[in-house]
Amino acid sequence: MSKDTDTATHVLIVDDDPSIVLMMAHLLEPLGIMHVTTRGSQVLELALAIRPDVILLDIEMPDTDGFEVCRQVKAHAELVDTPLLFVTSHTDAQLEARALTAGAIDVIHKPVNPDIVRARVSNYIALKQQGDLLRRLGTVDGLTAVPNRRAFDAALEREWSRSGRSGEPLALMVCDIDHFKGYNDTFGHVAGDECLRRVAQELASHARRSPDLAARFGGEEFVLLLPECASAGARAIGEGVLRGVSALNIPHPASSAAPHVTVSVGLALRHASHRGPQDLLQAADEALYRAKRSGRNRLVMAHD
Repeated sequence: MSKDTDTATHVLIVDDDPSIVLMMAHLLEPLGIMHVTTRGSQVLELALAIRPDVILLDIEMPDTDGFEVCRQVKAHAELVDTPLLFVTSHTDAQLEARALTAGAIDVIHKPVNPDIVRARVSNYIALKQQGDLLRRLGTVDGLTAVPNRRAFDAALEREWSRSGRSGEPLALMVCDIDHFKGYNDTFGHVAGDECLRRVAQELASHARRSPDLAARFGGEEFVLLLPECASAGARAIGEGVLRGVSALNIPHPASSAAPHVTVSVGLALRHASHRGPQDLLQAADEALYRAKRSGRNRLVMAHD
């Protein structure tokens, strides 16, 4: 589940006592969707699946120590900003200090005060969601409203590592609007900006699965990152991009490739010769330049 597409609030409650779990879930139910478990060993997997806005965690768990669970959550790049509150019957100041040092944002003491717990959790949810919004704004291209270079760089590193662990393929496309300088010279920069927006949205429409990412790389260049996508599927998506941009039918009299706006596409898949994600990017970029030299408005695949 992706928090980019799911606007609901999610709360994860962890306690080895089922009665406490049910009581807390009932208490906090007005705030959003409740997820519960009585096993600390399930927290990381659950949190990655639901991307909670806040986690409430008992310190003393029979299968996995609460402090260890907290460290696991905070060590994960996709969960590090998730507020985690320890819930405990202990009032020892040293234990509380240890909890905060481990990464918890707060400590709630049992027996809980319903009004205080609900208010605290509500405040932390609001802070988390405000932070998420600011992070999204920092990774979105202001002109085209698709992810920006910063977001792409982070996604490429992440998916490269994931592909290395899983052995699944990883495809990358670099797309360039053909003769875009000529388009700007003919119609002006206002029209050029609108052209960029329309092409960006068309590209984004081909990032159909949750791990796919279409982003503005810079200027008139865009990238499409396709995790777990093999050669035939990636090529089909690339051909779809070519057709989709052409179908926008944006007039471009200054282009030698077609009377309308087109793109050239370089496609590369992770290869044994690639030592890192930048090698994959370079391979896609080199394929793009081959597409340009071959007449533009076409897809060229690396290693063909």
